[in-house]
Amino acid sequence: MKRTFLLIFTLLASTSFGQGMPIDSLMGRLTAVYGDTLCASLRDALPIRFDNQRVWGLATGDFSSDGKPDLAISLYDISVGGRVVTVHLLQNEDSREFKEMFSKKYSYLETPIEVGLVNEGYILYIVQKPDDSNWIQEGYTVFAGDVITLDEFETRKIELGAGGSKTKPFGYELYRSYESLLTTEKYFDMKNSNQILSSRYYSFPAYSRLRSVYPGYGKDMFDTSAKFIVKGGIHRKDDKDVSIEKALAAYDDEYIYYSITVNDDQVWGGNDKMESNDRVALWFDMFNGDNRYITKATKNAVPTFRTNADSTIFNVIFSMPDIMSRTPKLTVSTVANLTDAQQEAGKLIRGLVERDTVNKMVSGYTLKIRIPFAFFGLETNPVGAYESRAAENVFDSKDGKKKKLRSIRDFSSYPRFGFTAVAIDVDDPNLPDEITMQATSDFRPNDPSSYGELLLIPTGDFYGSVAPTYLKELTEQIQQAGY
Repeated sequence: MKRTFLLIFTLLASTSFGQGMPIDSLMGRLTAVYGDTLCASLRDALPIRFDNQRVWGLATGDFSSDGKPDLAISLYDISVGGRVVTVHLLQNEDSREFKEMFSKKYSYLETPIEVGLVNEGYILYIVQKPDDSNWIQEGYTVFAGDVITLDEFETRKIELGAGGSKTKPFGYELYRSYESLLTTEKYFDMKNSNQILSSRYYSFPAYSRLRSVYPGYGKDMFDTSAKFIVKGGIHRKDDKDVSIEKALAAYDDEYIYYSITVNDDQVWGGNDKMESNDRVALWFDMFNGDNRYITKATKNAVPTFRTNADSTIFNVIFSMPDIMSRTPKLTVSTVANLTDAQQEAGKLIRGLVERDTVNKMVSGYTLKIRIPFAFFGLETNPVGAYESRAAENVFDSKDGKKKKLRSIRDFSSYPRFGFTAVAIDVDDPNLPDEITMQATSDFRPNDPSSYGELLLIPTGDFYGSVAPTYLKELTEQIQQAGY
């Protein structure tokens, strides 16, 4: 999808509008698509002066999935100037009028055509070139009256330092789906486009416990496919045999919480040997650095990627109990020795199991877990330190000016850990080697670059973005009523 979009954008750029076009000059073209009545409402729908605006992009598509064509338009305000355009998304209201659902400013480097619009089905894609070596793509749709971000894609050049000497530029790609929580990251050689490292995984946005998360933001995942069956695929009959029905994370001041519901047509538990029980293994990579994939750059400016287990790996396994118990058996292993404080914190790890049933038949189980931050060697929840710095990061520390408009959210600055959950299914306790392992990433235990991620979402922030248009209308009506 990403390659298709960039190709279409290239075709649009080759037939650009030159200096942009006045909105009125496009009315004939718009009327042919939307009709006179709908186009006549355009002036009221856009809170702008038409004579100051120049059109640099158009996209027509059913973004609200109601069977009627909606409109996205990119406008440059000549009275304001600057290297910024505004993208407006307008919903077709019963072919009677346009309603503005969303507007957002995007910066560009040389020309407004660097902010492009393309529709693909029910999704509006907006592409942005904020600098010479950086392209960003966002996918939006209208869901239940709100404009939500479905996914984002970014490709850019990165410079990896070599102890203060030479640097070697590498290409980097990042894709995030806020709908499925699937994420991919890639490093590649910019000279020949050869891939150096690739990681595909689910991201787990952990919100403060009991926090209400508005629909449309990324929160939980499910996976009934076979893409992350990392072992024993031949033993898996179907998604009812083993798959992840739902998983999500949360936190408070002292603990990380994790809940996972596993589909399983036969849950084995209560055996003395862990290998004879169904179980869930949680793998954490608590690497403390700017980039969890890279340890350092060598003298030749070639980076060293973390593809071997080191002292930051923690493994916590919960084995299913017998049918009369709800307390799973806990097994902990680490690469490095635990301190006394970590061992004491490990005693506070808890798990609780509930067997799930359909028509009185076992259909799987739900495991709820809490793990103290102190077990990982952390004195406090690191999200607190992030929140205290959040206001400072709005400005560039060098000149005190506001940072450039950049559409994509930089989640790499959030407190985050390498993390993968693995559901391990035993079909026969007498054959403990015949297991199926469903992970939340392309998981290899001894390779931290194959782990997924757990993100601590600060107070007031969300994973993704939602423009709640009904809430805006309600606020306006309350204000008009004098409140």
